[in-house]
Amino acid sequence: MVNLYSTFFWLLISLGVGNTAFSQKVDVDLLNQIIAELIGEQDIPEIPVFTSSKQVCDSPYMTCNKKGQLIGLDFQFANLNGRIPESISSLPNLEYINLEYNYLSGSIPVGLAKLEKLEELSFHGNFLTGPIPADLIQISTAIDIDLSQNVIETSDDKLIRGLKIVDQVNLEGCRSPDSIYISNDKNLRFGNEEIMPVLDSVEIESMREIDKNNSTEVDDALFKVVESMPRFPGCEDLDLIEEEKHKCAQEKMLQFIYRNLKYPAIDREMGMEGMVVCQFVILSDGSIGDVKLMRNPGGRLGNSGMWIINRMNYICEKWVPGMQNGMPVKVLYTLPLKFKLQ
Repeated sequence: MVNLYSTFFWLLISLGVGNTAFSQKVDVDLLNQIIAELIGEQDIPEIPVFTSSKQVCDSPYMTCNKKGQLIGLDFQFANLNGRIPESISSLPNLEYINLEYNYLSGSIPVGLAKLEKLEELSFHGNFLTGPIPADLIQISTAIDIDLSQNVIETSDDKLIRGLKIVDQVNLEGCRSPDSIYISNDKNLRFGNEEIMPVLDSVEIESMREIDKNNSTEVDDALFKVVESMPRFPGCEDLDLIEEEKHKCAQEKMLQFIYRNLKYPAIDREMGMEGMVVCQFVILSDGSIGDVKLMRNPGGRLGNSGMWIINRMNYICEKWVPGMQNGMPVKVLYTLPLKFKLQ
């Protein structure tokens, strides 16, 4: 009889272990599907296809508890270009979801209220559209939610008052996406520009120190140096001579970067520092295009630099384009950003 009970006991344990392993395997498969939708159609080598729960828990993009359950997603500055799938709400143990500072589009999925353990949700700094799902509104009084710098519809004054939106400030206030910030106490895990300023941790190096190639023309339509170089907006209506406008525009650009460039949280924790060099084209209509990362010290610092440059397409006015022979032309611009921890 004792042997029978012993056999039955170990059978139960084996079944329990088997079920746990099975559930973890299902979570890994589901997680890979979710990540694929978040990434979109591009390739991000830094984010692998996960093959085991151990690999998931060892990843800098994930947090697991002692039981090996996935409790957090950290895709801040991960260069995501896809959409947020509804299946993200099928990861039952999530306590936080951080997807801020990416290029996610589409609407916010329904079903997030099913995540009973969820405490923090940040979709800040993307291009999400559409109304706020009703179930998200229901849980907004219980958890911290940051939807700022997206294109969320908030014309319902009653809804805005009901959500207790405490901040509606976008990058520049004009063409920028609308900003919504929903929070009970602003004590977010990853912080925001109000409670975790990092502006004094970023230095802008002289462009001349980086770009020593003085060739005028890169190809038939793209220039490095032109008769009148492109200017960041904000100084054109001032009574200044050309040289003074260029100096004013440089200061305006630095102010914009200092206000909005963020130090990736995980890189801060790991002590990651270094020079990021981005290159982009200021098109003949003043838009920003073809943003490339020329130097990256590691981590997500490069993605942070690229994000702030891409966001320049969503400020009050476009750049003043470069001029050559009286005509607006495309100009190649190099911007170095030095990330340094104080």
